[in-house]
Amino acid sequence: MGCRRFDSFRFTSRLVLVALACLCVVGCEDERTPIQRGLHYLALQQVGCIEASDDSIIDQEGNWPQFYWSPTYPEIRVREVSPFMAAFIHHALSLVVADNADALGLRPQDAYLAHAMRRRAADFMRRFEARPEDLDAGTFGFWPYDPDPDAEETFLETLLMHMFEGPLLMGSRKPVDPPFYPHKLAVPSDADDTAAIYAALLDDEIIDNGPEVTAAFERLFEDWRDTGDVPRRNNWDWLPPDTGAFLTWLNYQPPGTAPIPNDVDLLVNTSVLYALGRYGRLDTPGVAEAIALINAATEEGRHRTHHDTLTLYYPDNLAFHYLVSRAYHEGGVIGLRPSVEILADDIEAGVLETEDGLAHWDLGAPHLNTAFAVLTLLNAGRDSPLIARGVDYLVAEQDPLSGRWDEDVFFIGRLDGGQQANWSSSAFTTAMAIEALCRERLAS
Repeated sequence: MGCRRFDSFRFTSRLVLVALACLCVVGCEDERTPIQRGLHYLALQQVGCIEASDDSIIDQEGNWPQFYWSPTYPEIRVREVSPFMAAFIHHALSLVVADNADALGLRPQDAYLAHAMRRRAADFMRRFEARPEDLDAGTFGFWPYDPDPDAEETFLETLLMHMFEGPLLMGSRKPVDPPFYPHKLAVPSDADDTAAIYAALLDDEIIDNGPEVTAAFERLFEDWRDTGDVPRRNNWDWLPPDTGAFLTWLNYQPPGTAPIPNDVDLLVNTSVLYALGRYGRLDTPGVAEAIALINAATEEGRHRTHHDTLTLYYPDNLAFHYLVSRAYHEGGVIGLRPSVEILADDIEAGVLETEDGLAHWDLGAPHLNTAFAVLTLLNAGRDSPLIARGVDYLVAEQDPLSGRWDEDVFFIGRLDGGQQANWSSSAFTTAMAIEALCRERLAS
């Protein structure tokens, strides 16, 4: 994992990246714009060429610090090595390019700084692609492969298995830390990561001259649809049988293996729609069904009253609003327009005001919630003063020294034993705030 040997090119590129970050703060601190402060923070936070830190934290070059933790014991935080948040940070940075520099009030070195971060992040994400010899070749996973799947189970792994119970997905990927994670709880590749990373790699190709993406990855999603062949784990009362929408786990198994329960998650479906739309592949079977399912749930208002039945992996933090509207606006999934209108209406109705008259949204994570809300309104094409007022709130809330915004929970994991894990990162929140600020400037 990480950089196992001294690599002069990588070492030099890291020095260049840090030097560029330092150049962004030359002169009076007050002259830096909020976007520049945020870029500087992300540049200094992005993981360099390391193998381990503090004898306990292992990470990989190109990642940004992220953590998972239990709401029961929030003081126990584990460093995560996963490409999912990196794909979203990469997406936010895709707006910071030379052609947008004047409009964003940036300098050429700011655009190059974002370019350098994107390239390192793209290389990081590629490390999570399934191997060509594997059944799930072409997919991406949330974790790396289990390096020793046949190792004898330790006492700690047995204990955790007893506590967590499941889900038993018969996967091959497990976290880097802790090293005693039960083999039976390893997860397979999934549609959410696969979609997010393919979309990011398209940006890498278009914006940064990265390798051309030639994979016919739509077949992976087509293979895993809710058509009755695979039992569902989440049979909510509103979910019709055999929806035809996309399943979460791309859980390829050897021939003759009994189907392993899978799940239908509406936010995972939005990610798939977004990626297929970005590549112009909305004729893929399952697209119409996914759109219909999302629209039906939204029109019934289930995102307001039964959010936890729409998604197993995202809290009620306005990610639903943002991801649906992103698939519509950036993915060209015009069939989602009914949902986008409803969600934008909800955003406008749910606004709060500070004592200074700034607009914000607060479902427990005001910085992240406000970034999602602003982006939803922009994606919906709303000409609303709430957009500028929400951006003003984010600017006022930014840490003036570090350039960061608060760490908040982006997504979650639920275990069969009733436990929950939260994933959060201040780099992620900062990237979403940067995306909101950039989008507002570019729209004005």
